[in-house]
Amino acid sequence: MGKKVKEFVTYWGPSIADWGDGPDERFIIERDEDLLKNSSSGGRKMEKLSLNDILTPDVVTGVDMENGFLPLVLFANEDMIIEVANCDREQGGWHRNLGADEWAFQYKGSRTLNSETGPITINEGEMTVIPRGVAHQNVGHGPNIEITIYSKKPLERLCPLDAEKARRRMKINNGKPVVPPVQLGVKIED
Repeated sequence: MGKKVKEFVTYWGPSIADWGDGPDERFIIERDEDLLKNSSSGGRKMEKLSLNDILTPDVVTGVDMENGFLPLVLFANEDMIIEVANCDREQGGWHRNLGADEWAFQYKGSRTLNSETGPITINEGEMTVIPRGVAHQNVGHGPNIEITIYSKKPLERLCPLDAEKARRRMKINNGKPVVPPVQLGVKIED
């Protein structure tokens, strides 16, 4: 028997639905650390992918839209698709996704997303959502890596745009959020 550690058990999300007192409430149990670290059970095995190894400088996606490389699908299920791309210059065409919202995260470098609602530049560590039906074109500013998640259901922004308000939303005290948890369908105060 090893030392006892806390295991925090959650359901759908650590801040959307499981802070209440219903059947999906988060809970804490005491576990033997050695069993957690050295057990072969516990679900599907985690695997590691290296985006830096896959997207070498010569792997450029979506430039002429006919020859070269497509974005690479990393993971998917019936509700979402996660892919990665490196479009290091102006993309060879525009794209309009009628079936999903696109969450775009700039992992490395920067790019501008030209769109019919106006351009937006995302730099390393920044993200945006391209709502379904909005035509857009990627313009990479040199080598970069963007991770895109396509969601069949529309995405709602639950994070305040103000960084201090966002940090406050993350704060917990005595195991409970300092600010009431976010809820889908409730407008965020910026």
